[in-house]
Amino acid sequence: MRFSIASVLALVTLVAKRTSGLEPLPINADDFDEPDWEAILEIAFPTWATPANGCPRLDAIGGDLLPEYSKYPTPEPDKFNPCYYTKAFAGLDPSLGGYPTPIDTHYPYEFAAPFFGQPGDGSVHHCPPDAPSDTDVGACPKLGQCQGVKDCAVISDEYGIGHIPPFVALAAIKNEYNEKQEGGEDICDDWFNYVSGCNIKKNVLDELVYKYFGDGDTIKFQPPILIDGVPSSTYYRLEYGGLDCEDDNCRGPHYCSKEVADAGIIWGDFCPYVHTGEKSGLYRHPHLALAALELWIANQCNPSECPSTWLDSPNAEGYAARDEMTTSITWSEMDDNEDPMAQPILPYTWPNSGDGIYPGLELYGGKPFKPAPGLYVNEVLAATGGAPSPTPAGKGKKGAAKKKLSKKHTKKRRL
Repeated sequence: MRFSIASVLALVTLVAKRTSGLEPLPINADDFDEPDWEAILEIAFPTWATPANGCPRLDAIGGDLLPEYSKYPTPEPDKFNPCYYTKAFAGLDPSLGGYPTPIDTHYPYEFAAPFFGQPGDGSVHHCPPDAPSDTDVGACPKLGQCQGVKDCAVISDEYGIGHIPPFVALAAIKNEYNEKQEGGEDICDDWFNYVSGCNIKKNVLDELVYKYFGDGDTIKFQPPILIDGVPSSTYYRLEYGGLDCEDDNCRGPHYCSKEVADAGIIWGDFCPYVHTGEKSGLYRHPHLALAALELWIANQCNPSECPSTWLDSPNAEGYAARDEMTTSITWSEMDDNEDPMAQPILPYTWPNSGDGIYPGLELYGGKPFKPAPGLYVNEVLAATGGAPSPTPAGKGKKGAAKKKLSKKHTKKRRL
């Protein structure tokens, strides 16, 4: 058998790396000795310089900008926003202030709705294609959820593990990596194949998610918070949820004004992340922490194939190359379309007019669907008899099968 010089050198590099053992995760001693997610994220997603006084912030949720914290960071090439307030720009060019979406980072349990111009396009909520513009996106169903049970996903013949938030997979990988690293075990061949980038193999994720959170034919998990002052099984500090929610105005890590929360039909994701106090702008998506952790491990296993920075890695191939193919969600109208800390306008209006910094339907370029590359599920869209099927470029793999979903579920497609 012959080998090219390049392949031999790559193999030597890989073997040398493996024999030296994998590095322990960096630890944050001020966060219950949890991994230092800020450090891991900064390696994969390096950020622009933060203003000297820290990130901009308001004096209250939906309030006024504090003069001493009014300077925004300046975009830098191939880097990301250190002061992050909204996922409205997710999937777009990093210079606009967003990060990759779970679709972009190839998160396998997202099961996103395709882009047919409906409310919630590209999100985990499957609203019908003919849904009225005042539809509460958050009330549209997610795929593979347990009936009447919170924080629970079913395992089906059609899709394997249903939608689970990324902090669940993140916790599973963190736990297993710590165990294997401490035991001096080599996980490189088992976890990666480098054929489809530097993500951990889907079957490995399935096994580890089930190992730590499996319960019969379901996956059950806790929210990523402190419970009675102790980290939950999925604890992830950078969600920064519940810091200023006395009026029952928060929706997970999203900080809605009381008026917006009281409206009752506005998807919480349209509200900004933490934007008051010293944590303002410091929210980071758990799917980004997962993507950063995967790449941090892959870079140790095979640095020649898996650079440490996400934009330089195979995982980012084609990212944000064309506006009309981005995975950004069509946004709602905001009370100030030029303010990244804005609240949804009242009365609620969707879609965004596109006359400011927030994306509206203009990214469709006048077409009935947006061919953003990724894995999607036509589930409710097809069940309601509405949307035309996009041309698939391939199909996603089905996960480990244990239980079938209802017949309304259609096939998963890659656009």
